[in-house]
Parts: sequence; C-alpha cells; structure tokens
Amino acid sequence: MSLIGKFFVVMQILLSVTFMGFAVAVFTYQTDWKGKAEAEQQAKQQAQTLTQNLQGEFDKFRLDMTATVKAAEDKAERAEAANTALQRQLEDRARENERLANDLQTQSTLAEVTEDEAKARGAEAMAQRTVNLDLHGKLKETKNSLLAAEDQVYNLTVERDNLVGKNKILTEELAFLRKVVRNNNLETDPRIYAAQNDPPPVLDGLVITATENAKGSVDMVEISIGGDDGLLKGHKLFVYRTGLQPGEAPKYLGQIELVFVDSDHAVGMVIEKAKNGIIKRGDHVTSKL
Repeated sequence: MSLIGKFFVVMQILLSVTFMGFAVAVFTYQTDWKGKAEAEQQAKQQAQTLTQNLQGEFDKFRLDMTATVKAAEDKAERAEAANTALQRQLEDRARENERLANDLQTQSTLAEVTEDEAKARGAEAMAQRTVNLDLHGKLKETKNSLLAAEDQVYNLTVERDNLVGKNKILTEELAFLRKVVRNNNLETDPRIYAAQNDPPPVLDGLVITATENAKGSVDMVEISIGGDDGLLKGHKLFVYRTGLQPGEAPKYLGQIELVFVDSDHAVGMVIEKAKNGIIKRGDHVTSKL
C-alpha cells in the first residue's frame, strides 16, 4: 500500500474513533451526566492521545513522504540523466547502425563479387583438377617407367658386375696365356698365328731380290706380292723356277716364311732350300704347288 493510502486509512480510523467518542459522549450525557463528563473527559484524553499519536505518525509520515518525494525527485533526475545518456547512446547506436548498414551493403557487394570470383575459381579449380588428374596419370606412368628403368638399371648393374668379374678372370687368363706364349717363343699376334695355321690364298708372284749370306747361300727373299693380295706375316710360300728350255719341267728351289708384309710386296726368310738350285731374281713364288 502506498503512503497516501496509509494516510487515508489513518484519517479514517481517527475520524471513526472521534465519531465513536461523540456517540459515547452523547449516550453518557443522556444517562449519566457525571459519568458522561468523566467519560467525555476520558474520551477527550484518549482522543487527544490518539490525536497526538496520529499527529506524530502524520509528522513522521510527512517526513517520510518528504524524503520519499526527495528520493523520487533525485531518482527522477537520475532517470532523466540516464534517459538523456540513453538517448545519446540511442543516437550513437542509430549512427552505428547506419554505418553498419552501409558496411553491410559494401560487404554484400564484396560478397557478390567474391561469389562471382569463387565461381570463376571453382571453374578454374575443376579445370585444374582435370589437368591434375592427367598429370597424376602421367606421373604414375612415369613412376612405373622409372621403376621399370630402375629394375633394368639394377639388372644391367648386376650383369655389368658379372661381366666385370668375367673380364677380370679373362684378363688374368689372357695375361697368363701371353706369358706362356712368350715363354714358348710363340707369336702373340692373332693374324700371324692365323697365318701360321691357315694357308694363304692361291696366288703367284716373282722374286724381286734374293740376298745371299757370307757362305753364298740365299737367306732372305723379297717378292712382288703383299698384303693387298691377302698375304700375312707367317704365311709360307714355295719358290720354283720354270724350265729354261721348251719342254723342261719347273724346278723346285725351296720354301720361304714371310717376316715382313707391305701392301704390294713382302720379305720372306728361306726356311727350306733345294740341294740342286739357288733362288735368284725372276724366280716364281706360289702358295700352292
């Protein structure tokens, strides 16, 4: 209940008591003047006491109301100040909202532009993805080729190592065989060895020069055929002389072994001599009798 309501309640009680006192006084006056007077005096005292009490309560109520009104006025002033501050804040918020609305419009425009760019980037990404898939496929093929090449390199490395090992063994064997050949005074040139084992081609030539030693016998013979004719160092040829007179049979003079071969001539050492003839310039040489 508000203070004003309390005030009216108190006033109503006060008036009720007053009227009750008047009624009692009238009643007492009619029945007993002394009792009436005493009762009236007592009622008056009670009324005065009640009035004083009510006055005190009223004064207290007035003071309370004054303080309440003052507090209400202060509160109203503070509320007014707060309202003013809130109004300013509202204006600031309105300006901020306007700024935010402008920013939102700007951001919306940027978002649209960004969305368009994102779509374009998405299309580029899809195209790049296709390219990436192709590149991944090519990379996979390249990796497979690389693995195959690595396997091939490994196999070739193993084969090379095996060949190196075999080459080392063969080199050692070759060095040993050459040593054996040299110790047995054998030829190491494959062509000379082949010439010693394979007969020369069928051909004929003439003795250009026959060199005699101190004893008058022929040791070295130069002939008119050479390497262009298929001769090699080590080939053996026969020397003969045709009949000087018609019907005379050819005469065997000996055998030579070639020690030097040039393109168009060769030199041979006499390895077999006939007892009844000496090799001279103009005699014939042949690879087959």
